[in-house]
Amino acid sequence: MSEQQPSPEPAEPADFDAADRQVIPASVRRAPKFAAFITTGVIVGAVAGLLCGFLLPNSTGVGRGTVALLVASGFAVLGVVIGGVTAVLLDRSTPRELKAMKEAEERRAADGEPQGS
Repeated sequence: MSEQQPSPEPAEPADFDAADRQVIPASVRRAPKFAAFITTGVIVGAVAGLLCGFLLPNSTGVGRGTVALLVASGFAVLGVVIGGVTAVLLDRSTPRELKAMKEAEERRAADGEPQGS
């Protein structure tokens, strides 16, 4: 008492002309990842601060470890600021590049070249 289900019919060949009319051109925005820049700034700043705290002479009555941690935390904050500013500056340059890419695509389309090259 097994019923066989009808197999799905093969799809009709794709109508590429219709697909071309329905394609919406899109552009990729190449923006920096802010979290990656800030994290890198924290790590580089903390390592630089630890190195400075341990390697440079210490004239305070506090131990080297405490001085190294304080200097590392200060450098980490400085690294956050530098990483964030770098990401913002790179992000601000993105619209200019995108505009230049769009103009190049429009020129290619006007010349009759294919857009994929």
